[in-house]
Amino acid sequence: MKAIVTGSFDPITKGHLEIVKYASENFDTVYVVALINEEKDYMFTMQQKKELIKATTSEFKNVIADAYNGLTADYMHQKNIFTIIRGVRNPQDEEYEQALAQKMKEFDNRFETVIIKTSEEFKNISSSKVREKIRNNEELSCFLHQNAIDLVKKYQKN
Repeated sequence: MKAIVTGSFDPITKGHLEIVKYASENFDTVYVVALINEEKDYMFTMQQKKELIKATTSEFKNVIADAYNGLTADYMHQKNIFTIIRGVRNPQDEEYEQALAQKMKEFDNRFETVIIKTSEEFKNISSSKVREKIRNNEELSCFLHQNAIDLVKKYQKN
């Protein structure tokens, strides 16, 4: 069975990685896909996000990193995926994800959403907080996988 984990992944954090780990342990193939949210300002390009996802998830042999500029449902149809894995940090996230799951179901009744609650260790990590730390050249090891830290430093030099 296939599943998809989506997000803006700007950048992919240890909290995101926890969700990917769950997905990789429970599905044969997992697509981790950076999508565009028009309401957000991004630090990284789509190609950089794909590279960050690939580097961060390299230990999971059944994970495919990708980036897509379009609807999640369209991507899922293209890849014949019917399960989406979403992580939540708090009640507000959960409410949003429940509403999104309902919309996905209305779009295609074969779509199933699995919502995973992030562990206490990662519940306060957000990509926006990480971007702030990157801008301020602060320590990132609590927030990002070492492979992602290495890439972020490389991107900052260019």
